[in-house]
Amino acid sequence: MNNIHGIFAVTVTHFNQDGSIDYSAISNHIQWLLKSGVHGIMPVGATGEWPALSIDERKKVAEFTMKEVNGKVPVIVGAISPNVDVSVELSKHAGSIGAAGVMILPPPGVHPSQHEIYEFYKYLSTQSPLPVMVYNNPGSCGVAVSPETLIKCAQLPNMGFLKESSGDIMRLTRSVDEVGDKLVVFCGCESLAYESFVMGAKAWVCVLANVAPAMCVKLYNLIVKEKNLDEARKVYRQMLPLLRLLEDTGELWQVVKHSLTLKGFGTGKLRLPRQPLSEGVRIELEKVLKQADFC
Repeated sequence: MNNIHGIFAVTVTHFNQDGSIDYSAISNHIQWLLKSGVHGIMPVGATGEWPALSIDERKKVAEFTMKEVNGKVPVIVGAISPNVDVSVELSKHAGSIGAAGVMILPPPGVHPSQHEIYEFYKYLSTQSPLPVMVYNNPGSCGVAVSPETLIKCAQLPNMGFLKESSGDIMRLTRSVDEVGDKLVVFCGCESLAYESFVMGAKAWVCVLANVAPAMCVKLYNLIVKEKNLDEARKVYRQMLPLLRLLEDTGELWQVVKHSLTLKGFGTGKLRLPRQPLSEGVRIELEKVLKQADFC
């Protein structure tokens, strides 16, 4: 897992106007991301609208992504489901197509106890052919993975990564210190990317990279490779208005897809229950996009 680092674009799933999957748009988008220098791709996560996809569609998008990437960067596939057996099925499928790992949230809607979260990842560690990403997102799961549970999970075989999406920089810092020798720690909060890299995160599960991949790579390089925190802070402050729109409006999917249509990628179509971008957010978004070179 030494090659797992940097900017992992957690990609949207492009749809045609009739709601079918637009593989041509997915191809064009992925090729642009690769040319822009992202370090990894993550299909069929929440940004990819996994709840709106059938299991077969999720597999097909993952397969298509692997073919498009063609070994250029690692691919970590989303395998989240309320049903544990579905997560195992998707993990085994991801293993069969050559993915580098799977991202799995404790089952959403279940509200598991800490003991149940541990047993869940323990089971996955024996069933998945790929390294598993522990995903701490209390907003999506309903329950946070406690630091004590995370330490126990990190001891399990076949656990490879942590996506820290609590929005608490103290949690990320503690995770880097306590399990960073066992798990690759990813920033999972858009508006904490700078702080997370400074505090030792190795990678970023990055929604903004859909729209501004080169800018995200530049931020990573300035902080991690060049240690130029002053210049990185300037770039980050340019990013923050858009990062906050992603995190704070509740319209992350709409913001990303509308931004992509302005760049010529996809139709902007979402599947139910997602609705089109609200007018107020659209006005603010288009204003923000004019303030910096989001490329």
